[in-house]
Amino acid sequence: CNAAPSADNAPALLSLNSKVVLVSKNGERVLPLNEFFKGPGLTDLKQGEILKEIIVPVQPSNSFTVYKKLSPRSAVDIAIVNVGVMIEINNGKFTDANIFLGAVAPIPMRAKKTEDFLIEKEVTEETIYEAGKIASSEASPITDVRSSQEYRKLMVEIITRRAILEAVDVINQK
Repeated sequence: CNAAPSADNAPALLSLNSKVVLVSKNGERVLPLNEFFKGPGLTDLKQGEILKEIIVPVQPSNSFTVYKKLSPRSAVDIAIVNVGVMIEINNGKFTDANIFLGAVAPIPMRAKKTEDFLIEKEVTEETIYEAGKIASSEASPITDVRSSQEYRKLMVEIITRRAILEAVDVINQK
């Protein structure tokens, strides 16, 4: 709930269309997770509310979700870039895609142009390669002590591509 742009769980949970249940003495409200983050360190939590639970919907059997993170030292380090990808494939084509990027914008951001590009495209290496390039063009990272803007954009391209490839491989093995 600290709304760090580099939060580890956010891109994966966002790619799964998760919702949050917020509770206060006045009751509960359910909010799509993509409406929860408002800015660095800012959420839609109201005065007196706490996060009670995260609802992750069941995904279609012909889909898979992958989370990838790049950090300088280890899994417990702050991400330079992180990516959550959910894809669905039917008859050799992408039929659904949710792609969220972390640490490259003020909040975890949806790569909508990349998602739109993938829908109804044949699952090929060329399509996946182009999807990585589009995701990189959508990212608007900053340069800070962890990484340069240029490096982050390059890593968005590579990590998005790797996440999609991994999801495709798992779906093809089902």
